[in-house]
Amino acid sequence: MDRHDFASIFQLPDKTPPRIRRFHDLWLAKAGGGLPQSSDFNLSALSADFPLLARIGVEGPDKKLIWRELAATERWPFGPPVENGAVTESVPPLRVKRVADAFQETLESGIPDYFETTSWFHGGRTLSLARLVAPLAAGAGRELIALWEVMEPPSPL
Repeated sequence: MDRHDFASIFQLPDKTPPRIRRFHDLWLAKAGGGLPQSSDFNLSALSADFPLLARIGVEGPDKKLIWRELAATERWPFGPPVENGAVTESVPPLRVKRVADAFQETLESGIPDYFETTSWFHGGRTLSLARLVAPLAAGAGRELIALWEVMEPPSPL
């Protein structure tokens, strides 16, 4: 099985937000027999349709995850991410290991990852997010592209 075959066996849940489903379809269309190239995704052009989109790179021997490029959006529901900054600096402390592990697994396996989470805040406010992260070919290595979507109200289980 080549990388594209691995990617094509990945299935999004039935209740995936439509914007994430559209982005996954775009990623699959660009894959065409392998991983899509990082250069296939112009985040500036995609920002209007996918406002919480980011390209994530890997640096150094410790494979530190770095925000390479961010969609032009005024407000992130977390973080906020800083271009060329460490991904772990934008992730809530209790979620750093889970996020880093999921992103590393996607880099190594070539298979996208989908995740939903809800955070509860003082005063009863909640924030539910869905996230799709997918691998990209980048020169001799790989990068990631990730899209978040705020879900209102939280998805029922």
